[in-house]
Amino acid sequence: MNRLLAVLGFVALFFVHGETTGARAADTPDAGFKLMRSESLDGLTLEMKSSGLTKLLGKPEKTGKEENWEAIGEWVQRWSWPKLGITAQMSSKEKGGAKTLLAATLTAPSERATHKGIRIGSTEAEVIKAYGALRDKETSQAGKTFVAGSPYGGLIFTFSKGKVSEIFLGAAAE
Repeated sequence: MNRLLAVLGFVALFFVHGETTGARAADTPDAGFKLMRSESLDGLTLEMKSSGLTKLLGKPEKTGKEENWEAIGEWVQRWSWPKLGITAQMSSKEKGGAKTLLAATLTAPSERATHKGIRIGSTEAEVIKAYGALRDKETSQAGKTFVAGSPYGGLIFTFSKGKVSEIFLGAAAE
């Protein structure tokens, strides 16, 4: 929850300084944060503990070096399961500390789906039907990306040849 509050603080700074994206300032971060907190990728949820993640997916095939992300005040490490098409950004308050899921990315051959049934290979039309009401009009690009919520929190779908090639859950911007 602390990282969500930190990111929300950065978002608030942008709005205070008038750097909005054309949406109403009160709606943009809230919609993204609600989506981020409620979304699941077939059991993968933000802030889930590393023990829950490894129980669900097994031990990661690859892990990166822990890096201090000063913007959120946490240590972040990349975990990946290439055979499952899953990459996770895991974070902890201290270097080597207990980690939780900060963000997740799905690519082929992942078969996981969002809670609205969108998965790798879904069409852009299916994404629009499922998440159209949450579309961030300023950052979404037809045929390329669809941002549900906002870059500060939510889902980002990337398209290749009209189909979902990547799903990102988390905050892509600070």
